[in-house]
Amino acid sequence: MRLIPSIAAFGISLGLIATTQAQQNHFYLKGDIGGTSARDVRLREFFGQAIAPNSNISLDPGIRFGLHAGYGITDWLAGEVETGVMANSIESITGATVTDGSLAHIPLLLNAKFHLPNEYRVSPYVGGGFGLASTILSGDDIIIGGTRFSGTVANAVFAYQAFAGLRVAINDRMGLSVEYHYLHTAASNMRADLTIGTPSDRIKLGETETHSVSVAFDFRF
Repeated sequence: MRLIPSIAAFGISLGLIATTQAQQNHFYLKGDIGGTSARDVRLREFFGQAIAPNSNISLDPGIRFGLHAGYGITDWLAGEVETGVMANSIESITGATVTDGSLAHIPLLLNAKFHLPNEYRVSPYVGGGFGLASTILSGDDIIIGGTRFSGTVANAVFAYQAFAGLRVAINDRMGLSVEYHYLHTAASNMRADLTIGTPSDRIKLGETETHSVSVAFDFRF
């Protein structure tokens, strides 16, 4: 008779393991959209022209689009790959005449996300990641010291981020979230071949910091 409780306990254990594995071994896709605010960016060089000390690029509020592909490693930890775009239009540049311009980032990051187990309908989460980001400066008639720049330059640099959010489950497969992202990128060294005859062919920018708030939708497979 002692065999029956043992079999029952073994069956319950298998059921718990299966439930845990169902929570863990899943792929998911997530997309988010929202707004972004960026700190002023230091302008370190503009094609060899003399620029004022502490020259900055001031940015207007912008937009954010994100795309994530992830996998549940445990019932509280997920790993994911993230990309997207964050773009802000240029408000002003110290000592420059600016007709139009923007500064954008396209990251490619590896993230770790910590969250409550999937059976919770409302689940807060936090995480962080690192990787690369393409910093892209676009301008239409940016003029400093007689040098005119029109075009687009870019540089891939090291980037890292931290994020936090709150997810509400719609059903077993879908959820909606509100989340915050902080993205930091290293200084950029960009080359523009179109600047023939100038003392230098480079634009150098300092580090960037971007804060984003967005709404996200995810689907689990």
